[in-house]
Order: sequence, then structure tokens, then C-alpha cells
Amino acid sequence: MLRLQGISKAFAGVQALRGVSFDLRAGEVHALVGENGAGKSTLIRVITGAHRPDEGTIELDGAPVEELDPVGARALGIAAIYQQPALFPDLSVAENIAIGLEPGGGWRRVRWHQRHDRARRLLERAGAHIDPEADVHRLSMPEQQLVEIARALGAEARLLIMDEPTASLSDQEVERLFRVIGELKARGVGIIYISHRLEELPRIADRVTALRDGSLVGTRAMADVTRGELIRMMVGRELAAVFPKVAAEPGGAVLEIEGLGCDESGIRDVTLSVRAGEVVGLAGLVGAGRTELARVLFGLTPADAGTVRVEGQPVSIGSPGQAAALGIAYVPEDRRRHGVILEMSTAANTTLATLRAHSRLGLIDDRRERMTALGFVHRLGIKTPNLDAPVGNLSGGNQQKVALARWLAASPRLLILDEPTQGVDVGAKAEIHRLMSELAGEGLAILMISSELPEVLGMSDRIAVMHGGTIVATMDREGATQETILNLALGHVPVHHEADNGRETSNREVADQETDESEKSRRESREKDREPHAGGSPTGEGPTEDRIEPRPQGPFRAFRAFRGYSSELISGRYRRELSVSAAFAVLLLVLAAAAPRFFQPGQIRPLVVANAPVLVAAVGMTLVILCRQIDISIGSIFSICGVVGGLLARLGLPMPVVALGTLAAGGAMGAVNGSLVAGLGMPSIVVTLATLVIGRESLRYLREGEFVRDLPPSFQWFGAGQSAGQWIVTATALAIFAAFAWGLRHLAAGRAIYATGSDPEAARLAGIRPQRVTFAVFVAMGALAGLSALLSAVRLPDVDPNAGTGLELQVIAAVVVGGVAISGGRGTLAGTLVGVALLGSIGPALFFLGTRPQWEKAIQGLIILLAVASDALHRNRRAAA
Repeated sequence: MLRLQGISKAFAGVQALRGVSFDLRAGEVHALVGENGAGKSTLIRVITGAHRPDEGTIELDGAPVEELDPVGARALGIAAIYQQPALFPDLSVAENIAIGLEPGGGWRRVRWHQRHDRARRLLERAGAHIDPEADVHRLSMPEQQLVEIARALGAEARLLIMDEPTASLSDQEVERLFRVIGELKARGVGIIYISHRLEELPRIADRVTALRDGSLVGTRAMADVTRGELIRMMVGRELAAVFPKVAAEPGGAVLEIEGLGCDESGIRDVTLSVRAGEVVGLAGLVGAGRTELARVLFGLTPADAGTVRVEGQPVSIGSPGQAAALGIAYVPEDRRRHGVILEMSTAANTTLATLRAHSRLGLIDDRRERMTALGFVHRLGIKTPNLDAPVGNLSGGNQQKVALARWLAASPRLLILDEPTQGVDVGAKAEIHRLMSELAGEGLAILMISSELPEVLGMSDRIAVMHGGTIVATMDREGATQETILNLALGHVPVHHEADNGRETSNREVADQETDESEKSRRESREKDREPHAGGSPTGEGPTEDRIEPRPQGPFRAFRAFRGYSSELISGRYRRELSVSAAFAVLLLVLAAAAPRFFQPGQIRPLVVANAPVLVAAVGMTLVILCRQIDISIGSIFSICGVVGGLLARLGLPMPVVALGTLAAGGAMGAVNGSLVAGLGMPSIVVTLATLVIGRESLRYLREGEFVRDLPPSFQWFGAGQSAGQWIVTATALAIFAAFAWGLRHLAAGRAIYATGSDPEAARLAGIRPQRVTFAVFVAMGALAGLSALLSAVRLPDVDPNAGTGLELQVIAAVVVGGVAISGGRGTLAGTLVGVALLGSIGPALFFLGTRPQWEKAIQGLIILLAVASDALHRNRRAAA
């Protein structure tokens, strides 16, 4: 099916692949193994078109493939599940699954009901019980991995690549995935499977290929190679025990918790102790509350019930700073997002938690910082070119060691490790385990969370099992087995268990019997629904396509849509829009009570007409900011387009030609911005600042401040005194708003904008071309700025070449106040509309209230500040979640 010959790839002088050859057969699972940094991820990115090889050839079904990119790879039936989920955090699960799977171009209509149903079926097929409408940023890492698997299954690919698909899954979910892999093999799908869990490979793999330092070591039949031989192929040497646990005599209790609870995290009635020199393993299924308990102990989501004692002293942990001051350190599950700062150097990452100790009078002591970092590089065996190398350039295992070094530098008393070896190779795993034993031998108390039962059994002195947000059993390692732990994790709780102090005590009920039976019944019902049917997929559908249920018609369809929007409002998805609408409503109520003359038609109509051009420009700015860009040249584009429109009108051209010429001029200037930003990768704020100045100074030079006068009557038919013309200006602005608002929600092009703003790299891997999307939104921004200038110019007797001065701040403020995240990927045009209305009403409102007009800008600034502060608080809560 697939043949690679002599593939080489280098990055900035680092040779990632050296003449690697590889092949895959239909209906085969071909395992690809190697240490972190061996070149596995680079090789699969070559296959998916994310990287282009410097040398070598790619053949698919015997035919050479040239110029492969992610879009072309998908068209050829190639799909991938990446080690780090390539998802869009600001979009829902259903949207993430749909992107890259739905056929058609950017102008196809999005059918939300079908998206939801397809996502639900694919999630069930992957064994995931996740709400399709949940925002991805609210999911845990294991849940995100299951969403990735569901999306890959939906691609119905003939060649599927799985990069560490089980790294964060529980044993039960792994079993479900293996069943799906067996079904795919039976249908002739070729699978490339990458995993550091070597014990998985004999169960599913037909052949195995090992890479080392970017070079091919060899390919063997899986049945002919032992685990020891495979390790030698990977690391080039004999490896000591993967679980080098050294028994240590435990000391006094470092951490004692009793009846601990946190409503926000779903933790309840947790009792546990961890002693000095002891490793306590925390086991349980995904969603059992293991990571949530760690976050409570570290103060990320403070407890609201129970007691916590550190070395016998009662404490209250309300923040990570308080936890660190008490000697508690936490290495989180997702190292790339929360464990290390990828752009910062190895030295800076190592001392990030101990900046006070490495600075004098606020200045970093470079020598001391480098000595500390160098000490941990040697102690932990961190492989880095130098101390100044960005951590993002290191392999996963070395990133994990840097995250560990950061907290070891703080000399903690309790170390919480959440999935310490997730996604690292067998060599790095053995080193991390060896280090854990050494630290425990030195008296450090360790609480280890792991989804790998062999790791829990091999490294723990005692094991605590969680289910439903509480600890249901604690036992010594000698009496623990995988079967016992799994039964406890599933909620099959015995009457007695080994307590923290070694005595056998009665166990608390996890839930009442009725709830347990109900959950068991629901689980059995779901399993029955997912039983394979003859000749079809596990969902009972055809092997190559999902059957879509008929869409509800008439009042049922309207009710479903209303219910969907209502749930989004209640869930907080439109939080900012509701807040700004409430502020606008308060302003109107104040005016109704204090200045009822404000609501006379003769006052409202001019206000609406004056803000109509601003709304059109704000629509364009919304597209740009959603795409994670900014355009501050809009004022210059507006001014130039207004002058162009006036000059074309003076030539006697018909109004449609004048309008097209004005929009074309704006689109051309937007294309210049888009080419520089998308094509050359230049920062948008720098590009548009330059074009703002160039456009403004060029216009000043050419016009010398002269207005465009003697406009023909046809151009001024929309004049300020023409009632019909005013309504046409307003109707045009509202039509533009409605069209783009509908398109953002219902067209694939709108989803591509959100996806690009949420995560450009994930969008690229999903088959979207972020550069094209970015270029398109800048062109749209320019054209809409031209239309805005035309709608403004036709209302006045002359065209002012300085009319656009300050427009950029007015428009950006309206968009940000309306709830569009300045970081991109989140927001709606409905919020932009309310933002334009609110900011545009403040000046007239102050006039009718008899307040000095100088307060207008101050009040607008205060509203903008509150809006940005609200967005920052929301972003911080998201980061904490």
C-alpha cells in the first residue's frame, strides 16, 4: 500500500531522518518504535504531508506521490491521530470532528443536526461518553485523545496513523480501541502504530520497525522479536529493569487529608495519607477524579470541605503559591501546555518556580541560574544542545525531565506526579522511574497518578483507587493485582479494604445501590447498542458511511434550534454578548427615565444611519480578529476608498460601477496586507501599522487635504436629507451583517475562520489552509472597509480625505467589547453588533443627559477596559480548568 524509500529530513541543521525506508501493507498493523527524538513523529508527518522530505520518494499503491500536503493526503485516504491532540480548543467536539471530514468547498452549508448525530455515533464507536456540544478546552487530555480517535474513524481512511493513541487512556478504553483496530484490519485498512507501551505491540502488531537517532535500525515480524531485543534495537544497549523500585523505610506522614471535598472538581470525602520516603500510586479510570484531586491539593481548585495537614499541621491551600510555600510540588499531566514553557530556554524553565532564590533585587543571577540548571541536566540526564535551547525543541522525555527539574529545584516535601511517563520512550521511562526511587530514598513523599497499571504496581508502596470522585480503597502493593485494581476502579467495591495505617477497616459506600444499578443498566444498554452487526461497523451501519437520520421538519426543527441556542446561552457560550446587551439595556433604561426625548424617531434615525458604516467595517474587523490577526490600517483604507469613490463618481460613471470600483480598491489594499501577513509570515500589527502610515501619508501628499467636491446628484441621492436613502444605507449595513453572521455559523468557510484562529497548526493538520484563510479575511476586511467608506461618503456633500482617522480604534473597540477574543477563535457578530450600538450611543446619550461631551471618550475607555478585563478573567479560568 505504502512505500517510503530513502527519506531524509533536517530542521535548522538538525538531521531528524537519515535515509529511512518503510513500507505498509493493506490490512496490517505495522508498529513504529524508537526513543523520543528517534524520528518517528517526523516520519509520520512526512506521510501525512505536514513535512516535505529533503530527499527520498513516496509511493502509494505503486504510484509515486509528489508535492504531498495535508489536503492531498486526506484525499488519498491518509488520516492520523497525533500524540498531542490537534484540536481546536474554542470549538465544540462536534465541530472538531466535522472539520476535515465534510465534503465540499468553503461555501457549503453546515448542517448542525447531522454534525451532532455523526459526532455522537463516532464517539460511541470510539468508546467515549462525551457530549458532542462540549467545548474542547473543557475536556481532559484523555477525553481529547478519544475525540481525536473518533475524528480519525470518521475519515474512513484506508491508511491510518496512530501516534501514541493509548498514552492517556485507561485499560478499559485501550481494550475498546484494540477492538476497533481489529475491525479496521478486517476491512483492509493499513495502520501505522506508534507506542512506547511495548507490552501492547504483540497483541495488535504484525511487524515492527525500530528507528534510532533518525536512522532505520531494522524491521522484524512481531512474532519473532522479544521485548528485550526490541529494547536493544531502540536504545542500542541493554536496559535495566523498567520499574527499578527500591524499597525504602517510610517516615512520618507528610500529607494527611480527611473528608476532602470540592464541588467544582467533583471531589468528595477523600481520605488519604502520604509518608516521607513513600510512593503512593493513585489509580482509576478516566474521569474518576485523580487529576482533579491533584489540582485541589495544589490549590488550583481549592477544597471547600475536609481537612488537610502537612507534617501534622492543619493548613488551608487556596492557591498554587500557598501550596509551593508548604513544600508541595505538582508536575501536571499535559507537559506541553502546563508543565513547561516551550519558547523559554532549559535554564529559564528550570528556575521558573524559584525565581526569588535565583535573583538579587529583582535581577536574575544568570550565573546561579545556569549552575542550578546545569546541575539538574547532569543529575536527570537531560539531553539538550545547551542551556539556552528552547524546551520546545527537546524530545517529550526530556521535556518531562525539565518539568520535574523545575520543582525539584524548589526542594519540595511532597511531589505530585500526574502521568509522569506518559508519551515517553522506554529508556526515558526507566530513567524517570529510577529517579523516583532515588527521591523516595532521600525522604521525598511522592503521590503518583498513572493510567498504566504495571507502572502503578511496579513503582508504588501503597495504591489508592478512585471511583466517582472519591477513594474507594487503599492497599499495599503486595496484596494488589491488576484485576483487583480494575474491579475497584469500575466501582465493584469490596466490603473491607486495607486502610492508610495498615489496619483493615470498613469501606465507605461510593453511591447508593439504586444509582449503581442504574449506571450499570445504562452501561449495559450502551454496550448492547454498540455490538457489531454482520457486515457492518460496530454501530450497525455500513462499512464506509454513516447513515444520517432525517432532519426534524416544521415546528420540531424550530424547537430543536431554539433548544440548542438556549442551551448555549445557559452554558455561558454567549456570556460576553449577554453582558454587553445588559449594559446597553441599562443605558436605554436610564435614558428612558431621564431623557425620553432620546427615543423620538427624529433622534434615533440619524444615530442609526451614522453607525451603519461603522457596523460594516466592524464586520470585517471581526473576521480578522477571529482569525487571530489585527488590522489597524482600516482608517487609511477607509479614507482612500472614500476618495476613490468620489473621484469615480465625478467621472460620471453609474453608481454600480462606482460601488464596484470602491470595493475593488479596498479589496486590493486588503490583499496587500494579506499577502505580507499570510504569504511572508510577517506580524499583522507591524504590517498594518506600516500600511496605515503609508496610505495616510500618500493620500495627504496626493490630495493635500483637498476635499472631493462637485459630486453628481446620483452619488448624493443617499444624502443626509433623503429619508429613503438613509434607510437604504441602514438596510445595506444590516444585510451585510446578517449575511456574514449566517455564513460564520452555517458555512464551512466560517468554521475555517474559527479553526484557524483557535489553532492554526491544528487547522493545517485538519486539511484547512490557514494562509489562504488569513489572506481571504484581509481581502474581505479591505472590501468591507471600502463599502463602509462608500456608505459614509454618499451621506455627505463632499468627501473628506481624513474621514477615516481614528476609525481603527473605534472599530476594534466595538469588536472587543462585543466579546470577540483578541487572541482569536472565539466570539460572534451578534456581540459586535451590540458593541457598535453601545459605543455609538454613549455620545448622544451624554448630550441628552446634559453631561459634558468630554466624558464620552473616558466612558468608552472604561467600557473597553472592563471588557478586556472580563476576557482576561475568563481566559485565566479556562487556563486553570
